[in-house]
Parts: sequence; structure tokens; C-alpha cells
Amino acid sequence: MDAVTVRTDDVDRARAEVGRVFCPHRLTPQAGVHAVQLRMAARRAGGVGVIDLDYGQAVRIQPPALETFYLVQIPSAGSTMVRHAGQIVTSTPDVASVLSPYDSSDMRWSEGSPHRIFYADRRAVDRELARLLGHPVDDPVRLDVGMLMTTPTARAWARGVAFLADELSQPADASLFDHPQVAARFEQGLIGKLLLAHRHSHSHLLAEPGQHAHPGRLVRRACALISEHHGEALTVGDVAEALRVSVRTLQDCFRRELQTTPTAYLRACRLDAAHRTLRSAAPGASVTTVALQHGFVHLGRFATEYRTRFGESPSATLRR
Repeated sequence: MDAVTVRTDDVDRARAEVGRVFCPHRLTPQAGVHAVQLRMAARRAGGVGVIDLDYGQAVRIQPPALETFYLVQIPSAGSTMVRHAGQIVTSTPDVASVLSPYDSSDMRWSEGSPHRIFYADRRAVDRELARLLGHPVDDPVRLDVGMLMTTPTARAWARGVAFLADELSQPADASLFDHPQVAARFEQGLIGKLLLAHRHSHSHLLAEPGQHAHPGRLVRRACALISEHHGEALTVGDVAEALRVSVRTLQDCFRRELQTTPTAYLRACRLDAAHRTLRSAAPGASVTTVALQHGFVHLGRFATEYRTRFGESPSATLRR
């Protein structure tokens, strides 16, 4: 994991330090402002990252095309006027601004508008969209500049970003994302959720599942693959990619054939495996270690789902 923390009141240093995290850009204090109060904490793991950034004062920021990454910028207070890709958005705590890699931007941050910024590598976004669709796309993925943060799907995604920020803030060897497979799985899920929660240039391709000629056969193959590989860093996107179908097509077939989802089936396989491991664990074994071993990052959710499935807590199974 990479981490950068900066505090400065000097405009030139603020421009340089933020430029190192993102890209070189113009930073101009607004009329009557002679200094900034920059506070920045940037954390990154793999293809995603979270940057908490506050200039303290009203500033104008003019970056060129980002080229290699996307940004979702969420003010926790104040407002920001963003011009990007021919669109103008006033960003507030309820409306994030989204920058795609292909166009320059012109942004005016108000005084007192700290932002939490989600960073996603362009190649990671392209990869995840290909998994969701079941095939790569040739055209650039351009996300709408304004993202409403008050919808249930956007709030769920924001909780994932908050969890990412918290884990990336942990000291060395104390984060769940120190394990590369866990980090990779969470990265895929967070980018995939963003592509499903927010409109972009390929949303129409995700809107309707493709019809599959043999849904029963597809589901049997998917179940076999999940049963054989659930202990690995496996996502539903990986399953769809291996079977050469879109995630939506796979989900539709699971609903029709099994009245469930591939995600629920994968989770059930992992819960069963965790249950077997806990029942046969040696003295001194840890519930946390077993949960992580079987792909459960949210330990509270793991405990809840485990109790629902087996009628007791993971620790109770471990003690028996």
C-alpha cells in the first residue's frame, strides 16, 4: 500500500504535492485568498485509492486530461463547480463529480469544502467492465460527470469507499488489504458496483441481460466452477468471464434456474467451507483468520450471515 500525508499553507507546495498524487495542474487561489490550508491524506492499494483533500480556502483547479485514471470527488461540506467533458455540475455532499481520463477539467472549490476522492485505475475499470459484459469493449468508458449520492446503490457504494479508506489507514500488517487476494477481490467489487450504480457510456449494455440458449447448462457449469474454486480470489465477474457470458446473463440464468444469484451461491459455498474449517480447527485458531481465508472481508457481515445459516455464531462453532 502507498500512503502520502501532507499539510501546508504554501500554494506552490500544495500544487506540487497534489500534483504528485494526481497529475501536474494549475492551482489558483480565488480573489482575496493569498494562502491555502492544504490537508491531504492519500492511500492507494492496487488499482484503487482514497484521497482526503481539503484546501481550506476557495481555489480554482485546472488539471489536464487525467489519461490513466478516474476520480469520483465527494464533498463532505461546501460546494464545487466542475466543468468537464462539455458538462457543468455543481457538486455538493449529495452530488459527487466524476472525472474520466479523456478530458481536461476546470473546478472551483468553495472555502470549507473538504473532499473524499475515490481513485480508480483506467485499466482496472476496463477490466471490470469486460467482466460484467462478458467481452471487452473498444470505446472509452466515459462516466457521467454528476453522480447522485442519495440513491440506495450509491450509498452502498459509498460505504464500500469508506471501508476502503479505513482499512488503508491502518498501520502496516494490520489491514485486511495486506493480503493481495483480499485487496484484489475488493477492488473488483468496488469498481463493478460503481459501473452498475452510475451512468456511463456503456450502461445500456449492462441494462438488459443477454439471452442464453442453454441456461440450465450454464448454471450447472457455473456451480461446478464455484464449488471447485470458491476458496480462491474468485468473483462473480471471474465466473462470467470464464464462461464467456456477461454478469447480467449469468445472474438472469441463476434467477430463472435456482431462484438465487451467483453471488449468494458463492457466499453459501464459502460459508459452508468456513463452517467445516471452524468445526475441525486446531486449538488457538482464530475466527478472523478463517473468515479471511474464505474470502469474507466484512467480519460483522460474516458473523451475521453465518448465524443465519447455521444457527450459531462462528465463535460458538469454534469452541465446540
